[in-house]
Amino acid sequence: MNVRFDFYTPSDIADILGKRLRTQRLALNLTQATLAEKAGIGVSTVARIEAGQGGTLDNIIRVAIALGMINHFAQLFDITPTSIEDIIAKQNPRLRASNKSGE
Repeated sequence: MNVRFDFYTPSDIADILGKRLRTQRLALNLTQATLAEKAGIGVSTVARIEAGQGGTLDNIIRVAIALGMINHFAQLFDITPTSIEDIIAKQNPRLRASNKSGE
């Protein structure tokens, strides 16, 4: 299922991702307690993540590792060039943002 998150709120996205993690956990026939132990986090943390009630990035990464899903993060913030200018810019990445916006 290829869902785009353009028009979802952060809460909606957390809910969708939590449901996906729960589905994967159940597909592997793991209890929340077993997953928590494998991930090195608390059972209540697993329950909160699955319910879409948040979790630290570290804990979400731990759960993804424990579920064998960490490679899904590989392209998370990877910028895909769409033009020759993007390719050139990727070869010489910016180190700082300019203050031209008046902020």
